[in-house]
This record gives sequence, C-alpha cells and structure tokens, in this order.
Amino acid sequence: MLAGVSGNSLHSNLLRADVATNKSLERISSGKKINHASENPVGSAMLSAFDSQSRALAQLMSNQQSQASVLQTASSSLTTTSNILQGINSLALQASNGTLTDSDRAMIQQQINQLSSQINMSANQAQYNGQNLLDGSFSTTLQNGEKFAIDSMTADALGLNKLSVATQGDAMSASDLAKSALNKVVSTQSSLGAAISGINSNIANLGTQYMNAVSAQSQIGDVDMAGEIMNLTLSQIQSQATLKVYSMNENTRSNVLNLLKE
Repeated sequence: MLAGVSGNSLHSNLLRADVATNKSLERISSGKKINHASENPVGSAMLSAFDSQSRALAQLMSNQQSQASVLQTASSSLTTTSNILQGINSLALQASNGTLTDSDRAMIQQQINQLSSQINMSANQAQYNGQNLLDGSFSTTLQNGEKFAIDSMTADALGLNKLSVATQGDAMSASDLAKSALNKVVSTQSSLGAAISGINSNIANLGTQYMNAVSAQSQIGDVDMAGEIMNLTLSQIQSQATLKVYSMNENTRSNVLNLLKE
C-alpha cells in the first residue's frame, strides 16, 4: 500500500517536472513569457492592449512622415521656381538699361518667356503619389486639425503673364513683378517649412509614446532568458532525481521479493 502511494507520488512529480521542462523550452524558444492566454489572462490582455497601441502609433507616424514628404516635395519644387524668378529679375534689370535697343529687349523677352514656361513646367510636374502640389488644387488637414493649402504657383498665378520688357519702363515694372512673385514663393516656402517642422515635432512625440508602449510590452511579455534557463535546469534535475528514486524503489522491491522467495 505504501509502495503504491510512493509510486503515485513519484509519477506526479515526474509529470510536473516534465510540464515545467516543456514550458521553459517553449518560453526560451519563443522568447515570450506568455505563450498562451491561460498562463496569465491579465498579462495577456495587457500585452494585447499595448500591441494595439504600438501598432496604432506606428501607423500614425507613418501617416505623418508621408505628409511631411508631400510638403517637402512641394518646397523643393518651389526652390526651383525661386531660382528661375531670380533669373527673370536679372533679365528684367538688364532690359532696363537705357543703352539697349528694341531688338536687344526682344531677345531678352524671349529668354524670359522660356523661363516662365519652365515655371509652368515645374508647377505642373510637382506631384506626390499622382497628386498635383503647385497648381492650386492641393490641400490637406494637418495633425492639429488645421487645413493647409498651397496656392497655384504657375506663371499666370504669379503674374508673369503680364511681364514685358518691350521698353525701359516696362522692364522696370517687370522687375517689380518678378520680385513680387519671388516674395510669394518665399512666403509659401516659409509656411511649408513651419508646417514640416510641426509635423516632425509631432512625429518625435509619437515616437516617444511608441517606445514607451513597446518597452511596457517587453517588460510584460519578454522572457528572462537567464532565469528561464535556470528553471529549465532545475526541472530537468528534478526529473532526473525522480527517475533515480523510482529506479531505487524498483530495485528495493525486487530485492524484497527475492528474499521472500528464498
């Protein structure tokens, strides 16, 4: 009777050690402390919540980065427009020279017209994901809820369709028009820069929240490798010890039976 109870006890110990060994191996293999919700329902629910939060934050950062890229693309295109306008202004000032002939000014007008065409080309080709940015159709809502739009930056919208250097007086007016257009472009770039700066600041804040969520998730869900390896070693030792005791009991029982037969 006592031998039977002892055997059952050893068998139970062996099963517990085997379960502990398998659990440790699973944790070490996966790197996760909680592999099944039944192991820690509360911890599993918290992991799910932090995982959902970190995924949402990652998507928000991606959205913000895309929005910043859109505005940066527009700003870069406006840099080209700005350079062209400076060239137009230089030509207009050149045409204002009283020593030039009408023929000279006509040649300068052709150069200005070509530069104006380049401004139109830049405005029409400035796109992001198929969306025009500088033709007056672009608008977006920033993260703070503010609506941001970019005025048309074509040659006509900048007033360059009225630009003429046919006479010395026209050339002086043309220079004023070019400067006015340049101021508009610079002002738009300044607004774009402020918006991009705000977006980048928001991305940084989202990044901090993301790292906090991932850190909390790691603390709850990541396994302590050193501790789990120790648990594995202890369960294996317990299993080996139980088998040893079981073997000793069997030898003892066999010896008793042999003595009774004599």
